[in-house]
Amino acid sequence: MDAVVALNAVGTCLSLLVLVRIGLLPRTSFRPGRRTLAWWLNSAPFWLAGTGLLAVLSGIASPYLQRGGAASAVSSALGLAAAASALAVMGRALAAHERPPALWHQPHDVPEHLVTSGPYAHVRHPLYAAFLLALIGCVLAAPHWSTLLGLGLAAYRLNGTAAAEEARFLASGLGARYAAYARVAGRFLPRLRGAGIPRRTG
Repeated sequence: MDAVVALNAVGTCLSLLVLVRIGLLPRTSFRPGRRTLAWWLNSAPFWLAGTGLLAVLSGIASPYLQRGGAASAVSSALGLAAAASALAVMGRALAAHERPPALWHQPHDVPEHLVTSGPYAHVRHPLYAAFLLALIGCVLAAPHWSTLLGLGLAAYRLNGTAAAEEARFLASGLGARYAAYARVAGRFLPRLRGAGIPRRTG
């Protein structure tokens, strides 16, 4: 029983650390830009989930699954896997960029290059996919209304943001290449079928 409780705590702490890593991305991994209203709206679900994780860790809030039970152990183990996978996908996605990507949601950004290597060979928005995976890890580590709501809001906001970014790509000089790319790479999940795409940037 103590081992299960410890697993719960480790899973919750790792999920919290992944959220911190996501929060640091604008300072460590992106080109400078303004934090627009869209940026703050997309950030809100992560603040909500992080607050929920802290509340569960401190004992202020109780998760829906009783700590120490078999279901809680399975949920925490899956949460650990999701958090670790989110970190791995983020790392690989950032490494695929030859130059730092632009900060999210800049209204006048014009796409200058298309990245199709690394995880971009399979999904068009691997960073957003990693963010959603991190929030899934939060829900599994600390099943609570705050983490569930954070995941739901993030899925809604990031899907809309991804669609807007894709529309800008299609309207740019890279439109034809992006349309071909979109036919073989899924938005957040790999397509079940499809030919490979050239793994290059430019």
